[in-house]
Amino acid sequence: MKKLQTIITILLFGAVVYLWTNPQEQQTGVTVSEEEKAKFQAQIESFRTFTKAFKEEDIDLFMSVMSDSVKWSPPSYNGNEVLGAADIKLAGQDYFKSYDEITFNEGEGLVGADIAYWSGSLYSAGETNTDPSVMRVYGTWAMTHTETGAPVHNKWYGVLIFNKDGKIAVFSDWFDYGGMQVQIDNFVESIEN
Repeated sequence: MKKLQTIITILLFGAVVYLWTNPQEQQTGVTVSEEEKAKFQAQIESFRTFTKAFKEEDIDLFMSVMSDSVKWSPPSYNGNEVLGAADIKLAGQDYFKSYDEITFNEGEGLVGADIAYWSGSLYSAGETNTDPSVMRVYGTWAMTHTETGAPVHNKWYGVLIFNKDGKIAVFSDWFDYGGMQVQIDNFVESIEN
């Protein structure tokens, strides 16, 4: 019995050492190519250009990462109508007009991790893949309402699909759109009292 316990202990210790010293690719049998890693990193940089455009209020920079035929599903419910490039450009311009100091805090607000960017689908109801073309992004937007000076924060989640040219071809995002106005109203009320 003692011999069996020793063998089991050695096997378990070996398994722990293997899992600790080998990357996830080896643990799962899924291999991510260097090309896929580079593509994912390029998409992260593209998204960072998008957030930089908000900070700089630069509509040309904002649109530079969008494909001409981008399909956009906005955060507020609109009957599931898919909007296009002109619509997302107009929305960007409206944010630039209504808010100042717009910044995106990568990974902020995600419980249990501070990682902002995710891609691939190791565990999925669909087919397992390592394709980075569909990227999920988590974080918090922070801004100041131009008219009132109210600080506004919003937890945010987006799903972006990139085309072969590295441009955003499909963009869906979710956040508490109405909560922005609530924050502004609460701020105004607090300074009036």
